[in-house]
Amino acid sequence: MERTDDVGVWSANETVYSAGSLPEFNYLVIEGSVQITAPNGYYLGDVGQGELFGEASFILGTKRSTTVIAGSDGLKAKLIPPRHILQKLEKDVFLNALVRKLEKRLDSSNSETVDRSVKIKKAVDQLNNLSSEIGKFGENIKKDHPDAEKLMSKLSNIASSIEKIKDNLKLS
Repeated sequence: MERTDDVGVWSANETVYSAGSLPEFNYLVIEGSVQITAPNGYYLGDVGQGELFGEASFILGTKRSTTVIAGSDGLKAKLIPPRHILQKLEKDVFLNALVRKLEKRLDSSNSETVDRSVKIKKAVDQLNNLSSEIGKFGENIKKDHPDAEKLMSKLSNIASSIEKIKDNLKLS
C-alpha cells in the first residue's frame, strides 16, 4: 500500500488485510473495488466505490474475520480512524443498536455461507465419486447379460440426474 495522508492506494490483487489480523482502519472506497473472502478462501462479496468496509471489527470488538483483497483495477480508499465511527455511534443509542445488530447478522450470515460452502464442496466430491463408480460399474456389465440393457439405462439415468444436480448448483 502507498499512503498519502488519509488515503491508501493498493495495486491490483494486493491484500488490504487478512482474517485474524488486528484492525487498524475503516475504509471508504474512492476508486476501484475489493473482494471479501472468508478465512478458508470462500468468496463472500465485493465492495465498490462509495462503500465502506472494515468497520465490523471495531463495532464488534473483534479481530478481522475476513480477508480483503484489492480488485483487478486496484483500490484507492480513504483511511478512516475507528474513533470516527465509534464516536458517531456513541452519540446515537438507536443507531448504535441498529448497526451492532446488522453487523452481528452479517457476521452470522458470513459464517453460515462458509459452512454451507464446505458442505456443498463435500457433496460435489461425493457426486463426482459416485459418477466415477457408476462409470466403472457400467464398464463391467456383461453385454450378453439378460438385464444389461435395463442396467445400462438405469445407470445412464442416474448419471444424468447427478449432472443435473451439479448444473443446478452451478458446480460443473
